[in-house]
Amino acid sequence: MSLQLTPAMRQYVEIKSRYRDCILFFRMGDFYEMFFEDAIRASRLLDIALTSRDRESNIPMCGVPHHARNAYLSKLIRQGCKVAICEQVEEPGQKGIFRREVTEVVTPGLVFHEECLDARGNNYLAAVRFSPPFAYAALDATTGEFHHETCDTEDALADALFRLSPAEFIALEGECEPRAPRGKRLIEGKLLTLLSPSAAGTFEPPSPVEGIPAADHPAAGVVRAALYYLHLHQPAALSEITRVAERAEGRYLAMDETAVRTLEIFSTMSGERKGSLLWAVDRTRTPMGARALRSWLAAPLIDAARIGERHDAVGELLEAHGMRKELAGRLDAMGDLSRLASRLAQDRSGPREVAALRDNLEALPALKETLGEPFAERLREVRGRLGDHSAAAEEISRALADELPAGHKEGGIFRPGYDARVDELTHLLTHGKEMLAEMESSERRRTGIGGLKVGYNRVFGYFLEVSRANVDKVPADYIRKQTLVNAERYITPDLKEFESRVLRAQEERSAREEELFLALRESLKRHLPGIRAAAESVAELDVLLSFADLAANGGYGRPRVNAGRDIVIENGRHPVVEKILGRHAFVPNDCRLSPDGARLAVITGPNMAGKSTYIRQVALIVLLAHAGCYVPADRAEIGVVDRIFTRIGASDDLSRGESTFMVEMRETARILSGVTGRTLVVLDEVGRGTSTYDGLSIAWAVAEHLHDAPARPKVLFATHFHELTDIVSTSAHARNYHVAVREWQGDIIFLRRIDEGSASKSYGIQVARLAGLPPSAIGRAREILKNLESAEYNEFGLPALTGARTGQAPAAQMDLFSRAERREEGAVLEEIRRCDPERLTPVDALMRLAAWKERLGKGTS
Repeated sequence: MSLQLTPAMRQYVEIKSRYRDCILFFRMGDFYEMFFEDAIRASRLLDIALTSRDRESNIPMCGVPHHARNAYLSKLIRQGCKVAICEQVEEPGQKGIFRREVTEVVTPGLVFHEECLDARGNNYLAAVRFSPPFAYAALDATTGEFHHETCDTEDALADALFRLSPAEFIALEGECEPRAPRGKRLIEGKLLTLLSPSAAGTFEPPSPVEGIPAADHPAAGVVRAALYYLHLHQPAALSEITRVAERAEGRYLAMDETAVRTLEIFSTMSGERKGSLLWAVDRTRTPMGARALRSWLAAPLIDAARIGERHDAVGELLEAHGMRKELAGRLDAMGDLSRLASRLAQDRSGPREVAALRDNLEALPALKETLGEPFAERLREVRGRLGDHSAAAEEISRALADELPAGHKEGGIFRPGYDARVDELTHLLTHGKEMLAEMESSERRRTGIGGLKVGYNRVFGYFLEVSRANVDKVPADYIRKQTLVNAERYITPDLKEFESRVLRAQEERSAREEELFLALRESLKRHLPGIRAAAESVAELDVLLSFADLAANGGYGRPRVNAGRDIVIENGRHPVVEKILGRHAFVPNDCRLSPDGARLAVITGPNMAGKSTYIRQVALIVLLAHAGCYVPADRAEIGVVDRIFTRIGASDDLSRGESTFMVEMRETARILSGVTGRTLVVLDEVGRGTSTYDGLSIAWAVAEHLHDAPARPKVLFATHFHELTDIVSTSAHARNYHVAVREWQGDIIFLRRIDEGSASKSYGIQVARLAGLPPSAIGRAREILKNLESAEYNEFGLPALTGARTGQAPAAQMDLFSRAERREEGAVLEEIRRCDPERLTPVDALMRLAAWKERLGKGTS
């Protein structure tokens, strides 16, 4: 038997058929209802009750209150859903049902509700092309920011997208399949929509967008796909998109996903903002400044002149303490000018948001006055682009009342004198109570009923109420309207006429105010180009001021970024660790790297001593300097760095079936094939993911490869393989450094100071003791270590780990590199050196590794 649907349900089914990939929020009275599969899915995602429409049809149903819509919407968006909002757009007629229409489609990348957005972060929709030529276009519809980039490889594309962290992906059919695992992992868990190339790839926006690439440009398809998707779901937002910029590879300091993640630039390895570099240096005061800071850290400059301009601006603000304090106070009072402008462009502004826009514009002259006439070029440009917005602010002030409603259909928007008809209607409504009081007194005198009252309710409107005791005094022209237990209610022609006039006045005023408000919004749009420029200037000023405050309060110094290739840091500190521990508790250290001097620094020392902190702090100081920030160091001379590579930490990638060692080798291979003469490489414990001999061999080969590379990159190499320190005898530009440690009564004290030379011991057992291993285990470890170092063996030819003695005389400490072993391992290392990992299949690589391991094992048997 076919399902019999009510008219409302037939309407629901018809609308849902046009939005099959969305959860449909169907407005019914005070609720948004969901039905059928939408109800089942939404009830699970929102953790709300699932019920049914009625007993007969048993249609699954769930709903959310209309006043709490955005909170539930935010939950669905965060879980990768599209939601179509279907509203009642008219009152029901005498026959039929409400007319309903979808007023907007909200997706993770196209959401404009404050509850769904991170005020201090961008919300990107990314159109991607995962086939050569690789490209993406990133659009933040809440701010109008729109740019595209072409990438040489899929890995480079994945790195760029990782830094952007898009909320949603779209792609043209046939261009959405990443071949590399990293690309697949990037889009997992995110909403991905495929678009028709014939429609999206050739889309032309209704109004011109500057900078759309030509049809033969690699990014042409993704740019048009982003605009087409915006046109489909949020057509009003297209008016905000006036320009798309091209972001070219090679203009910014490059960092791959591994570097961003392991240097903990935006979040810690556990995913927390606290403990990241961004957390440590962020002193911005406005939402647009916070977003700009993140962008500067994601894409540091490599043009020494532009970097110097930022440093000049920070330096001028740093020296002007009074001005800096005044600017901070003015920025604290500002809202999100960028998103306020976007909401105006998209016809989303209510009266209060237009008033907030005015308040922000009125704050700009004070910013300009406080800046005065700066010397720094960047500050002069910022001041100039703040502009003059007095005309827009005056237009808003002249129109809007002091106390405003949230919506533009509620009335009470405009101040007296702005519009004569609104004033007339408002007078009628505001003096209605006086008129009713006068009518009540007049009727009391006319009827002689002292207790007669004029009342109102939403069902019957205005009425005259008379107690039962006085019913006999009611005049003939009174018309009975309602009977109560102790009273009767009546209407009169005069009262009915008054009611009609009041209702007409309310409706007419609401319509007139809506008309005026829409006209005001439209008029203000002519000021948008200047407002957008001002918002960008405020954001830049906020970041520069944040850097200056950081320098003033954190003891940061100006770095000198030049065209050379040396890195010289004196008394450098880790910005995050120092913030957590306190400046005076952190031990600073120097760093000197030069292509013509020490370009490979091998750092040894026990766990927990500070090797990893040291090599990370050098990378972070370099990054901050290129972003335009002062750095936590007494002195820093930095030749422009074009890329930071890292290989830090160890982790399995079980989703790809790869072990710690395989992940480590993949990342290391990318580094060896990607270095240039301006690259900084930070390596921590390369080779520890496999056996000792294998790991040491690989670590030695990697270090030699980087040392001997024609490009001569600068390398920090932290390792537990103390044997690796011997590399300085064969590599002229390698230097040994170690973390200073002192022994005291069987304990060790970490001095956190980096000294020249290699570490004398690993102190592993002492570190284990500090970590809390039980005394019995520590004692046994000492005994085993003594046996190993004494070369004592049992009757099976194995080290005498059981404590049994063989009677043979103690031998000298084992030398890992005996002469025979050195010859064999030298041959293996030479083979490794000549090997090209890019031409090896995984099977070939494993077979060669097994053969090398066997040869090295025979040499030690």
